[in-house]
Parts: sequence; structure tokens; C-alpha cells
Amino acid sequence: MKGTTKLRELLSRPGMLVAPGAHDVMTARIIEAEGFAAVYLGGFATSASMLGIPDHSLITMTELLAQARNVAAAVNIPIISDIDDAGGTALSARRTIRLAEQAGLAGVHVEDLVPGKHFIGHRDRLFPKLEAADKIKAAVDARTDADFVIIARSDAIGVTSLDDALERANAYAEAGADLLFLPYLRLRDTRKVVDALPKPLLNVVMDTPRQDLEAAGLKVAIYPVQSLFVAYKAVREMIKELGATGTLANTAQRTPTMQEFNEFIGAREATELAEKYRIV
Repeated sequence: MKGTTKLRELLSRPGMLVAPGAHDVMTARIIEAEGFAAVYLGGFATSASMLGIPDHSLITMTELLAQARNVAAAVNIPIISDIDDAGGTALSARRTIRLAEQAGLAGVHVEDLVPGKHFIGHRDRLFPKLEAADKIKAAVDARTDADFVIIARSDAIGVTSLDDALERANAYAEAGADLLFLPYLRLRDTRKVVDALPKPLLNVVMDTPRQDLEAAGLKVAIYPVQSLFVAYKAVREMIKELGATGTLANTAQRTPTMQEFNEFIGAREATELAEKYRIV
């Protein structure tokens, strides 16, 4: 089954879909190995892990989709990905959607933020509502696979107001979006928003219990930065320990054995194939 079709099937089921965020191919494989049905690729995590830069609209569509292509080649679960504003204009969005399909993604979210965003202490800027809606329409029209999922993201809650976010979300739904995404939405407002929207809601989750999210009617929960932050802290502490003690002897209790990791990464299967083709 195609990833797009599988994602549509997952979205048709009752209850909430959980898509943990991966910051690279290995974390995507871990998510799949632990039994999750979908994986999320975020722009923040990709910018940081792939390029070592902040999420200020510096990563290109080519770079985002290169990461997506690598993940798609390594996992068999549907991938939902951030593609920022899809490249600028509605015409850019058309091309980006075609490239996203070719990269093996099952769905993407397109935001209404003007590029040059998330600077500390400065308010983000939004595209005009009609311009942003036209971009969603262009993305929908560009699909060659009818199952490819278009998610419209509005950051209006963090820039203008919840009422503006609802107006924008309704306009994006009318333009053909399959899901809506409203960052900064508080849990206490989620049920009211879900009931007011014509399409299901996807949103970022940090530490809210699953049962509370399901009770509020959230359809898709994504966890965009947690794997990145855990990896950062673990490696930072390991290197700090090496600098302070001159040894990594104490890390063995916190790391897998070589055998365990080789099993995960596929060394056994590769060896079997090498024997089959008389490489070894």
C-alpha cells in the first residue's frame, strides 16, 4: 500500500493518530521499530540536525526534501513533513508539492508565515489570508496522487488572535486543505476549535497526556523536537564527560551493545545478502 493511501486509511480510523518527530533517518527508523504508524519531519529539527542552523527560513526546499527522500527510503510508514511556506508563491507551491510526492512523502503542511521567522523577541508576520488560501488551493491542484494529504498551517494565534486563526483555517479548508494545523492553540480551547472547524485538526504536542488530547478531539498529534533535544543532551553530556575525565568508560551503561545496534541497523540482513552474492 502506498504511503499516501496508508495515511488516508489511518486518518479515517476513529481516535487520534500519533506521529512522533524524527530529526534524521535513524530516529525515523526507531519510531517505526517501536510500532508507531506514522512519522513526522519538522523544519526546526531538520534545520538543526542536517545543517546546524536555526529555524529562520534559512533551509531550502531542496534541503528539506533531500532529508525527506532519505527517510522515505528507510521506513515503510507514512511520513508527514513540514515544507515551510512551500517556496513562496502559489506557483512555487505547485512545484514543491510535485517534488514532495516524488520524494515519497504522504503529506505536508504549508504555513502562512512570511519567510524570515521565529526571531527571538520579534513577532512573526503572516501572508494576507487570500494569498495564503490561494497557495493552499495551488498545492491541492498540484497533486498527482489524490491521496496525498495537504495540511494548512496558520500561526495566527501567535501573531494576531484566535479569531483570525479560525477565519484563516476556514478559508484554507475551503481552498481544499485536508487537515488544519494551529500552533499555539491551548488545550482548553482545543475542543471549541475542533467543533468550529470543517476539517480535522493536527497540532504540536509537548507534554499533554494523550487522553486529554483525544478528549479534546485532536486528530493528529506531532512531537516535533523531542528526539532532537534528547539526542543533543545525551551527546553533550557524553562529550562533557570525556573532556572532564579523559574516558568514556562510564557511558557503556547508557549505550547499546554493538550487537544490539547492529541488529537494529540491519547488519545481519546485509551479511546474509553478502553471503548469498558471494561477496564474503
